[in-house]
Amino acid sequence: MNFIAQVEDHLRDLGSEARKKHPGVKEASERAILTLRSLQSQYVSAVRRNSANGSPHPSTSLFRSQDVLRPFLLACNYPDANAKLLGIGLNAIQLLLSGDAVCIDDSTHIIR
Repeated sequence: MNFIAQVEDHLRDLGSEARKKHPGVKEASERAILTLRSLQSQYVSAVRRNSANGSPHPSTSLFRSQDVLRPFLLACNYPDANAKLLGIGLNAIQLLLSGDAVCIDDSTHIIR
């Protein structure tokens, strides 16, 4: 499964788990899915452009966006979040970190 699909799956899981108790997380995950799709189309354009030029494909660092990270941080910062919500959030943050899709400025929010 590719990086984008994994992140989108985490966002969908997070939204469905947070649906009743944490509507802010659900809304943030829905906005993040829209942002992710926009970033995906930009990535596809960059791949096509680089393929035509013979340049290497862009990295997943193109997906650095606070909007994609925000729902996972929100979920992990709720004091009454259940274990499943926390697990989804932490796994997704780890995926974003390993994919180099987290802005340097956001690292302080993750550590906190």
